[in-house]
Order: sequence, then structure tokens, then C-alpha cells
Amino acid sequence: IENWLGIWGSIVIGLVVGIAIGKVTEYYTSFEFKPVKFIAENATTGPATVIISGIGVGMISTCWPVIFIVLGTIGAYLSAAGAGEWAFTADNMAAGLYGIGIAAVGMLSTLGLTLATDAYGPISDNAGGNAEMSALGDDVRSRTDALDALGNTTAAIGKGFAIGSAALTALALFVSYAEAVKLFETGIDLLNHKVIVGLFIGGMLPFLFASLTMDAVGKAAQSIV
Repeated sequence: IENWLGIWGSIVIGLVVGIAIGKVTEYYTSFEFKPVKFIAENATTGPATVIISGIGVGMISTCWPVIFIVLGTIGAYLSAAGAGEWAFTADNMAAGLYGIGIAAVGMLSTLGLTLATDAYGPISDNAGGNAEMSALGDDVRSRTDALDALGNTTAAIGKGFAIGSAALTALALFVSYAEAVKLFETGIDLLNHKVIVGLFIGGMLPFLFASLTMDAVGKAAQSIV
């Protein structure tokens, strides 16, 4: 492989994107940070405000992972194909698409750890359920509730890795399908990484706008209450 250093860079980019998605997921789902505390504060005024704030925070939490995936897609492509205008020629496009697929492999290289953290959530959740059904004391419930909250966070981080890697491999799957059936796109070219990046950003925008709208409604309701 001539550009082995660029392929290595694509793997590193995939790892970095995976770590970034995990950190953002932890920020939006852990009880130690502002978003969950904000939802908890809204829970003191009734179910309506907590539903509004929860939906708003959940929607806006999708924006950063999409941004990271978009940057990772572009970075992995340029790393494997090489920077500059010539990177987008037909000769180098295959190398760039290969870099995107390798970035997904880099993200999934920590699959053992992510699956282990994903499995922690149901276990801690069952512990809380058992304590509740057994009518154990409040001291036991306080411990299992803390474990349950941590389990929800770890489960969300594991799912973020899985979804992120699937998004990175989507373009590689498009290319494989087109090559298998001898498909030549006209108009919107799904084999172009710029089109895929645009689709991701376009799909994110409704969630962003809806989240900001829900947040505004929630703040108004909180002030009224």
C-alpha cells in the first residue's frame, strides 16, 4: 500500500470519533452533568415540563455525534486519498472510500469494551427492580438507583459506538452495492462522500430546530409555573 500512513491515519480518526461520541453521550446522559440536572429540575414542576425538557435535550444531543461523524468521514477520506484538489479524482476516490471503511474498523476495534459497558446497563437495572419488588430498604434503593443511572449511561455509550460505526460504513456499503449491480448514478450521486455528509447534516437539522423550540417552550412553562 503506497499511502499506508494515510490508512493508519484513517484508523486513528475512527478511534477519535468513537471516543468523542462516547464523551458526548456521557455528557448528555450522566447525572453528573448539566443536561440531566436540567431535566431533573423540570421534574419538580410536573410531568409536562419534564417531558418537554427531556425531548428537547434528547433531540439536541444528536447534533454533536452527527458533526463528529461528518468530520470523521471527511478526515478519513482525505487521509487515505491525500489532501488537495487531486484527492477527488476518480483514481483517488477508491482510496478515500477505503479510508472511510477503515475508519469504521478503527472505531469498532474497541468493540469488546463497548459491548461490556452496554451489557452493564440491564444488569444494574435488574438489580434495582429486584430491590423494589423485594421491598428492601431505602438504603438499598439509593445504591441500586445510582447503579441504574450509571447503567443507563454506559448502555447509551455502547449504542453510540454502534450507530457511529454504522454511519461511517454506510458510504462503503453504497459503493459495494453499486459495484455489484453495476449501478451508475445520475443526478444525486450517493457514491460521493459530499452527498452523504450533506444527508447527515440535513437529517440532523430538524432535530436541532425542534430541540431549540421545545427548549423555549419548556423555559416559558417553567417560568409560568
